[in-house]
Amino acid sequence: MRFFFSVFASICLLLTFGAQASTLDRVEAVVLTSPAGGTRLNGILRLPTGAGPFPAVVLLPEHEAGTLAPNEADKQLLSSLADYLVSQGMVVLRLQERSASEGPGTVADRSADALAALNYLRTRPQVDVTRLGLIGHGEGGNVALLASAQLQAPTFVVALAASGLPGRELLAAQPTMYGKVLGQDSTDAQRQRKYRLDQVAAEQEAARLRAHGSNSAQVQTYLDQQRLRQKMAMRRDEENLVKHQRAMLEIVRQTPDNAQAQAILSNMLRQRYTGIAPQDVQASVHTLTTPAYRNYLAFDPVAALPKVQCPVLLLHGDDDAEVNALVNLALLKKGLRANARVTEMHVPGLNHALQISKEEAAGMSPAPVSPDAQANIYTWIMSQK
Repeated sequence: MRFFFSVFASICLLLTFGAQASTLDRVEAVVLTSPAGGTRLNGILRLPTGAGPFPAVVLLPEHEAGTLAPNEADKQLLSSLADYLVSQGMVVLRLQERSASEGPGTVADRSADALAALNYLRTRPQVDVTRLGLIGHGEGGNVALLASAQLQAPTFVVALAASGLPGRELLAAQPTMYGKVLGQDSTDAQRQRKYRLDQVAAEQEAARLRAHGSNSAQVQTYLDQQRLRQKMAMRRDEENLVKHQRAMLEIVRQTPDNAQAQAILSNMLRQRYTGIAPQDVQASVHTLTTPAYRNYLAFDPVAALPKVQCPVLLLHGDDDAEVNALVNLALLKKGLRANARVTEMHVPGLNHALQISKEEAAGMSPAPVSPDAQANIYTWIMSQK
C-alpha cells in the first residue's frame, strides 16, 4: 500500500509540474530530505535531451508569508521560465511546497531546503556543477540569497523581485497585505468605484463648461484641479491603509500570546472592513500569528548579504506594485557592496511577476511573462565563468 501511494503521488506531481513540459525533455519525480527538521521534499526534475553535463538551476517560488500556496502569477512565471530554460539546454528542479501538516517553514528553513536541492543536483551526472544556481522569485529570491551566504553555496543566484526591506516594512506597504483575507468585503472595491465615478463626473462637468462658453484653457484648468484633488485623496487612502497594516503587524510583533493578538487583530479588521465575514476574520488573524509569519516580520533580508560571494543577478520590474524596484534594489545593492559580481536589471513595463504591464492593464488574463526578461536571465547565467 505504501509503495502504491508513493507511485500515485509521483504521478500526481508529474501531472502538476510537468504539464507544460516539452516532449523533448525528460521529467523525473524527486524526493529529498531537508536538514531543516528532516522534512520530506517532493519535486520535479526536468532534463534536456543528451548526456550533458548541463547548467542547472533550482527554482524557488514566492508564497504569501505564513501560508503554503504560491499565487497564480508566481506559478505562471516559474512554469514559463522552466519551459524556456529547459528549451535552452538547462536542467531545472522545482520543489513542491512543504506539506500543510508541517507548516510552511521560515525563510531559514526554506534556504536549507534550497541547499538540499543543490546537493541532490550535485549527485546527478547530467549536471555541470560549475554552473549550478538558484533562481528565486519574491520571497524565493531572498531565500536564494540567504542560501548563498551558507556553506555549499550555489555558483550563481538570480533574485527576481526580491525585497531589501525588513519583512514587517515590506508587508505593511503591500497593496493588500499578505495574510489579509477580505472575502466578500467590498470596502476597497467601493473606494476604487468612487474614484472612477469622480473621474466620470469631472469629465461631464468639463463638457458642461464647454457647452456654456468656457474656453479650452479654463476647461483644462478645471480638469487639472480635479485630477490633483483625486490624486491627493488616493494618496491619503494609501497612507491610511499602510498605517493600518503597520499597526496590525506591530500588534503581532509585540503580542506573543496568540489568543490576545488575535482578539485585537479581529477588532481592527472589523472596524476597517465592515463587511468582512467572521470566517474571513478568523482566517486572517490565524495566518498573521503563525510562527512562520511572526518569523518573517523579524526577517532582515540584508543581514546575511555581506557573506554572499557568488555572482548575483538582481532583476526587478519597474511597474512592480508589491516590491518597489528603486527602494529594494538600493538596499540589496548596499548589502552586497563587498561583492564585485553583482548585476542589476530593472526592466520598464514589467510587474512583480515579470508580466508585461500593458497587457495586464488591457485585461489579458494571464498577462504574458516577458520573453526578453527570460532571455536576459539565460544570457546572464551563461556569461558567468
